[in-house]
Amino acid sequence: MKVVFDKKCLEYEFFSHPESPERVKKIKNVLEMLGAEFVKPEDITERELLKVHEKKFVERLKLKEYFDPDTPCIEFCYPLLSAACAVKAAKVCGFSLARPPGHHAGKNFLGGFCYLNNVAIALESIRKEDEKAVILDIDAHHGNGTENIFFGRENVLYISLHQHPLYSGTGRESRKNCINFPLLPYTTGALYLKTLAKAVEYIEKISPQIIAISLGFDTYVNDPLSQFMLSPKDFEEIGKIISGVLKNVEKWFIVLEGGYAEDVDIAAYYFFDGLWKVV
Repeated sequence: MKVVFDKKCLEYEFFSHPESPERVKKIKNVLEMLGAEFVKPEDITERELLKVHEKKFVERLKLKEYFDPDTPCIEFCYPLLSAACAVKAAKVCGFSLARPPGHHAGKNFLGGFCYLNNVAIALESIRKEDEKAVILDIDAHHGNGTENIFFGRENVLYISLHQHPLYSGTGRESRKNCINFPLLPYTTGALYLKTLAKAVEYIEKISPQIIAISLGFDTYVNDPLSQFMLSPKDFEEIGKIISGVLKNVEKWFIVLEGGYAEDVDIAAYYFFDGLWKVV
């Protein structure tokens, strides 16, 4: 599997902010140890952003005309680079190892450390109008931005497993093409894996041509921003399940979302080890 990475995404950080370069560095070290092939992203244009975001919103990001305590003002080049990494991953069936994350960014809003919705931009960059696609979001937080972008969209199914209550407070129920599995704090690995199996059943029913994974490591037991109880071995099983889903489609990609534990590299190691045992 190809890993899309550009060291420029490590250049910015904010004091005591959990979304730091260190988490990406640690995951990169794991992938290097596992023998991943690293590739560079390619430049993308505003046209690709406007497939999912409103023009006025993109202009606000460029001018840094926004305020969100969780999502500090940064140079536009960084969210643009993260989106470009996701687009490249979609083109090569790979993993986008980039920051900032994206699934809390909607058509015309940001939040939760997210500026542009990377997985949505990447999906729309490769999806033909008649192709069925699934976005499986396994971050601990509900991807309210992704749901906002694709809600009611024909041929795109959004599925999310997430802790509730927790930021963003959404995803309490399923609506139209958005299937939500809200799980209580302190959910164990056993329950999570059973729920993931149910999510896979939805995917199998529609036989999509494209599968995109919003991958969060913040379901890990040591993560400071959630209360899930997933162990390293649970991540190995998740990797195997995801691999089994991906092998049934020609187009797929994975995008990094959250994951803020000091030992996030342990969760990442077990996930990718499980993934590559099957892929």
